[in-house]
Amino acid sequence: MFAEVKRLNKGTAIRLAIAAGIAMGMVVVVLLITITRPNTASFCAKCHNDVTFNNACKKPLSKDIACIECHTHNNANVAQMAVEIQDEHCTAESCHPLNKLSAQAVPYKKGTPFQHKTHLAKLPGNLTLKCTSCHAHIRNEKHFEIDTRTCDTCHFINTTRPLYAQNKKPISDCALCHGRIEKTKDIYGKTFRHEAYEENEKTDCTDCHFNIIQGDGRVDERNCYQCHAEISDYSKRVPDVHAIHIEKHKVACTSCHDALAHGGNPAHGNDSAQQPGAAAQKVQELIMMGMGGTGIRGEPDPMYLATLNCSACHKDKERFAHIEPKVCNNCHEKGFDKILTEQMRFVTSRMRLLRRLLTQAKRCNSDAASQVIHEAEVNYHLIREDGSSGAHNIKYIKYLLDYSITNLRQILEQKT
Repeated sequence: MFAEVKRLNKGTAIRLAIAAGIAMGMVVVVLLITITRPNTASFCAKCHNDVTFNNACKKPLSKDIACIECHTHNNANVAQMAVEIQDEHCTAESCHPLNKLSAQAVPYKKGTPFQHKTHLAKLPGNLTLKCTSCHAHIRNEKHFEIDTRTCDTCHFINTTRPLYAQNKKPISDCALCHGRIEKTKDIYGKTFRHEAYEENEKTDCTDCHFNIIQGDGRVDERNCYQCHAEISDYSKRVPDVHAIHIEKHKVACTSCHDALAHGGNPAHGNDSAQQPGAAAQKVQELIMMGMGGTGIRGEPDPMYLATLNCSACHKDKERFAHIEPKVCNNCHEKGFDKILTEQMRFVTSRMRLLRRLLTQAKRCNSDAASQVIHEAEVNYHLIREDGSSGAHNIKYIKYLLDYSITNLRQILEQKT
């Protein structure tokens, strides 16, 4: 009997040992999976599914890059996860080493040369930037792209003390980015020589180009309460604020600064276009944009596309009402003043003809005539209120006049 019990206990012990071994093996496997899974992007994506990892870098990755390879910092020799990315991760030899970044300029937006070394340099009074100060446009499709609002805020905000680049030029100097300006440009069959005009007239860029900065980028104290329950005294000291928010941590400029944007006028007016200003100038700006009339889809005048300042032509800066045609020769070469005078006379004569035809057409009583008359009146009053006799956009004004005159003549011919 005892032999039978002993045999049964031995079998049970073996089975228990096997079960224990299997259980321990499963525990080891689970532990290994738990330890290694955080080293893959897919593990983090279980929660952070709003980030498109495949598009995080412009070039396709040859391996699965773990989030903790970038999103970590050292704290008491212990690696901890962190939302912010430190420069040493970006500039690692396997990613973007500093010597390569600083070696040459990088083309940016239509070939504008961008120098990393000037932005990484520690210049007196300037901000100390991190990689993520600029490369942190957190969007699903472009995880590390540049947020151009950061560039605009730094370069164009008004400061009590100007900030300078390495060559001692103000960081708002147009030539820092716009170094590849067209030396010559054909405008209505005439050649404009940009460098010659600058040299002869001793002008600044803003003497001709205006409305290229929208907004002031000021800091509204109410923005602070998006993150802080209380605002401490250090918030009044700008260097301290920048040291904490820009140098030590990554806070987007737009979190604190109001909107500030830089750019010229697009081909046609839209939300980002130069909007008409004071009521007295609204019609003139519409004409230059190739807008405001009826029946014709116009094109912007080259002066509008170049964001030309009113004072570039109108030298009576108090009212901008008078112009000497000879001023045109500065941009359009000698003799353009005579061409302008002839064009203005032509427009004046066509306006007289349009007014005469309108008077005659109003005697016609038909639905077709009323529509044509309405369009012609809109165009007539627009051109008359503009007051430039074609100078603000000669092609558009000529097209409006031709359109209305042709339609009125057809109405009158049908009547006879």
